[in-house]
Amino acid sequence: MRDDDERIEFVTFHQSYGYEEFVEGLRPETLSGELAETGSDSRLENSSAHHTASTTGGFRLKSEAGVLKRIADRAREDGERSYVLIIDEINRANISKVLGELVTLLEEDKREGADNEVSITLPYSKEAFTLPANLYILGTMNTADRSIALIDTALRRRFEFVEMPPEPERLEVVDGVNLPKVLETINERLEYLVDRDHLVGHAWFMGCENLDQIGNVMRNKIIPLLAEYFYDDWNKVRAVLGGGDHFVTRKKLNPPPGLEEDGGEDRYRWTVNELPYSKEAYEDLIKPPSNLESSE
Repeated sequence: MRDDDERIEFVTFHQSYGYEEFVEGLRPETLSGELAETGSDSRLENSSAHHTASTTGGFRLKSEAGVLKRIADRAREDGERSYVLIIDEINRANISKVLGELVTLLEEDKREGADNEVSITLPYSKEAFTLPANLYILGTMNTADRSIALIDTALRRRFEFVEMPPEPERLEVVDGVNLPKVLETINERLEYLVDRDHLVGHAWFMGCENLDQIGNVMRNKIIPLLAEYFYDDWNKVRAVLGGGDHFVTRKKLNPPPGLEEDGGEDRYRWTVNELPYSKEAYEDLIKPPSNLESSE
């Protein structure tokens, strides 16, 4: 084990995650054999129940530390080094349910040794508890998930919010495809059609080493994501991808009998094209609109 392993804890929040897992809770502890020692003087009519309990083992509830309390205790004992708790998907859980009274201790001036240090009594162990100053808590969330609005106010005073936008400059030209420009172009169009919270990250393209891998990312990750963003409005998906037929194609559907003269709008069957996608597909994707080309 590396020295740093005990200094870092990682947890993922979800809808069922609670205070018992994060701070502390009660867990059953088996007592196999103890009843046999303490119950030898039981009355005869209870002997059957006593035999069952001593054979199968009884249990009692014991206070057990959650992930936050464990790393906080280690950080307190090792005040010279920094400790980190990483909470992935912090917006997925019910924050008030998970943190409870601990939400007060997160504030910098209420940490252990601070001017306004606050100590609370934990409900199960009855221990006095503070958060050490050398424990840093990092939370991650996807801004495209609108449920963050439910926790933003509660956490704003206690966390610094740092935006981590896509970084196209970390990508390279692969097999003649200008990946930085492809990602930048897709995101410019998404920001125009949706908002800046729905941009595509650079991570999906970072492992691409050839044209086939780029196409696999486009077909199986980028295009389904765009369809979700636009609620299957494939005209907008097509627009983000350059407006041509390289990635998605459409076929006009004929109206049912009796509705030919209805005068409604044309309807289409949309199909995501099979791989491979050519280099020309990406070149057309990053081309500016024709009116911008002529103005330049």
